[in-house]
Amino acid sequence: MAKNKKNSKVNQKIKKYFDDDPFDVGVARVSTQTLSELFNYLGIYDIEQSKDMLLKMARMLWSEADSGIRVDIFSFFAHNGTVYKATSKVEPSLERDDKIESLISQLQVTSEEAKALHNAFGDVRSKKITIEKMESKLLHIRFSFKKERLQKRVDGIFDIDDSIEFNASLKYAIYGQHFHKILTLNTKTFEYEHLRDTDEDKLSKEIEKAKNLSIKKKQQEIDTFIKNLKDPHPHLSQKEILHALRVMPPKTKLSYPMLKENVIHSIVSGALGEVEIDISDEEMLISMPQSIKLPYSKIEQPYTLEIHVELNSLLEDIWRGENIDFSTVVEEFKKEHEEHFLNDLKSLVDECRSYAALLHLSDEVLYDKVYEPLLELLNASLNISPKIAQKSLRRFIHSISEEIAKKQRYELLARTIRDFKNLFPLARDMKRKLILHVGPTNSGKTYQAMQKLKSADTGYYLAPLRLLALEGYEDLKEDGIDASLITGEEQILDEDATHISSTIEMLNFDVDVDVCVIDEVQMLDDRDRGWAWANAIIGAPAKEIIMTGSANAKEAVIALAEYLGEELEIIEFTRKNPLILLDAPTHEKDVEPNTAIIAFSRKDVLKLKQNFSKYFSVSVVYGNLSPEVRREEARRFRTGETQILVATDAIAMGMNLPIKTILFSKAEKFDGVSDRNLLPSEIHQISGRAGRYGLFEKGCVGALSGDVLNIIKKNFFKEAKTITIPFKVMANLEHIKLVGNILEEKSLYEILKFFVKNMEFDGPFLATNLEDMMELSILIDSYNLDLTTKYHLACAPMTLKSPYIMSAFENYLSTLEKNMPVIYVVPPLSGTHAQTTDELLRAEDMVKEISLYLWLSYRFKEYFIDADRARASRGVLNRFIENSLQQSQLATKCRMCSAPLPPNSPYGICQACFKKNYAGQGIKKGGGYRKSR
Repeated sequence: MAKNKKNSKVNQKIKKYFDDDPFDVGVARVSTQTLSELFNYLGIYDIEQSKDMLLKMARMLWSEADSGIRVDIFSFFAHNGTVYKATSKVEPSLERDDKIESLISQLQVTSEEAKALHNAFGDVRSKKITIEKMESKLLHIRFSFKKERLQKRVDGIFDIDDSIEFNASLKYAIYGQHFHKILTLNTKTFEYEHLRDTDEDKLSKEIEKAKNLSIKKKQQEIDTFIKNLKDPHPHLSQKEILHALRVMPPKTKLSYPMLKENVIHSIVSGALGEVEIDISDEEMLISMPQSIKLPYSKIEQPYTLEIHVELNSLLEDIWRGENIDFSTVVEEFKKEHEEHFLNDLKSLVDECRSYAALLHLSDEVLYDKVYEPLLELLNASLNISPKIAQKSLRRFIHSISEEIAKKQRYELLARTIRDFKNLFPLARDMKRKLILHVGPTNSGKTYQAMQKLKSADTGYYLAPLRLLALEGYEDLKEDGIDASLITGEEQILDEDATHISSTIEMLNFDVDVDVCVIDEVQMLDDRDRGWAWANAIIGAPAKEIIMTGSANAKEAVIALAEYLGEELEIIEFTRKNPLILLDAPTHEKDVEPNTAIIAFSRKDVLKLKQNFSKYFSVSVVYGNLSPEVRREEARRFRTGETQILVATDAIAMGMNLPIKTILFSKAEKFDGVSDRNLLPSEIHQISGRAGRYGLFEKGCVGALSGDVLNIIKKNFFKEAKTITIPFKVMANLEHIKLVGNILEEKSLYEILKFFVKNMEFDGPFLATNLEDMMELSILIDSYNLDLTTKYHLACAPMTLKSPYIMSAFENYLSTLEKNMPVIYVVPPLSGTHAQTTDELLRAEDMVKEISLYLWLSYRFKEYFIDADRARASRGVLNRFIENSLQQSQLATKCRMCSAPLPPNSPYGICQACFKKNYAGQGIKKGGGYRKSR
């Protein structure tokens, strides 16, 4: 009931500011700016700043909120003092005026009361005016007149709660000073019924008594407040206290005297450091620098933290001299603010993630891409507004658009060449039969395959080495078959040829034949070249594909045949004569003629050659020698010019030599990655060269030392590890062009990287190891060349370890870029043979450069114009190397001072250089140091 009465009073009072219209009607005449100020006054900030929304909210608050809100709304309009008049007034109705006058005449009223009644009912419809309403209104008018008379008598005004608001003079005595302040006070609240029913004289006395009580109470509060002030005060000087008390306004909502803003700023900064403050009527806003570590990033993002503090509470703590501690409130605001930011950030990132789903970005990369546009737009308060979020999203989408397009091109490319077998259309259009000749060395498997090849109308022989391709070519020619030889650096073409002998990498997938022999099929498992065997088996366009190889390749070939859906016949061969493992190691002096000593590096071969040259005439074979020199050294051994052969495992593949005994000097080799023991398959392949059928009844296998023999014995009878899927495959030029076109990429390195890392194939395949080719492509990409030229250059047979070859290659690239002919410069030679192993190595590199030049001359005939001169120079260099190998001793020089080293020295430097540079320091090895001995 009391609440309704209080609301009724406020309803009547506020009409004063709306030209006697009720609030809901009059508020429509208030401007948008004033309505916005009203809501700020009420502490409501998050509301749409449109007139319709502000009106709707104001009317809702007035009708639904508690009386306290109505009082605050009234206070706002009372403070402004503006009267919002109606734009149009209803014309007076004579009928209504007559009725009002008639009803007033029935009442005992004064002229002033009659005028008030006329005003009250002046805009009410005539039929709604009754005597009862007029009587009720008269009571209200008389009560209002009574209150107005009381206000004049007691020198005060009734406040909205029916207390009396009045001004009083109060004394202040502090720090030896005495002064008075006029303050606005309120008496107790008087009940409505009491005011209405009590005599004015009595009420006047009661109000005067209540005023005196309020003054006394306030004076006691002031005296107590001053008495309780700490002296000295921890926050305020006497001057600041006196100033605050003297300038305190008569009427304020604050319970404690307001201080100057600079004083409050100094106190707050003392607690928080340098901050900014903004003080309103009842609140203080603190702005202070903070930072937040952004998720999935090392970025510390600065921002301004805004803290809202109740001014009255802060003033209380200051005046009481309490410790000013904001730590809890700062932590709460910081936590709330950062949680809000992180939630908004996550929402933005999640939306960005949905657009970037195709890229499969990690959280770190995704957030980093979102931060790039967001941090440019983000305001100092970390507020990700809808507008900022929308702009950030648009910029993010723009930033990944090229990556998305590229990824889409990747997927198109993957779909295009995923089914690898269909990249060889000619082979797929033929009904091919696969035949596997499987067995150990010296079992006749390759011989039988070659016989089948010779009997065919057309055929292809694919060899693992240029030397074997040459032997295959000569074998075909000896049987009267018209044949061509095609290797990387040499082509002997016969227009009438029905057969081709070729290195396997040179297979032409557009030439169909009746029979294709693929030799040494176990090379499928080779880390660097296995792709060539896989490509040949899948894509060779021949009616019959005959593969020869060791037993460990059988399961792999079966898997390939199943993938291709082609018929496979397996023919197993056995060795024609026995292979005996010797019981004891063989001493150097006990080696017999027709023996091959096996080492696994050029350096070891040359050392062994020097050792055995004391007792035997020696041939040598190792990978760095040109095929011509290897062939000549093999001829010398085959014809008996030399008694023994010192070789690397280069003889294990297809070289048919009169070897009775194989002796291993070592049982470990470097495989391109690390030093490791020989595998059973490698021991079998090398050992099988002993005891050639038709020359010897048996073959023997042993070692030069007991340690090596033990390892050979341990693995000799073990089965070779079965070759397993997946198989390595490699893109040819057409594939490279396809990748380049779809990816819109000109960099050969990027195309190869894509092929290795991103291609997925249907079937048992993965992209081959292209490390050397990719490393070379980085150099090639630095020259302005077309993609086809780049590809052929990257496929060139060359070693990246030789500075001599690399220097020559870079010269070729530079000349090609200028569209100029590449001249071959004949290198100078001193003498008829090398004096040192370094001179021999240089000559070997010179031959390799010629091989590279000739290989390129078949692909770029218009530029590499000196092929004949290069071949002539190769003949000279080969003779120089052959003469060098026939020398019993080759000196080794110190790599620091070039002084000769003792024969078979295990060190690369001389004793004098060692003493000068390393004595007392230890020799660095394997990342640490060891004492030299």
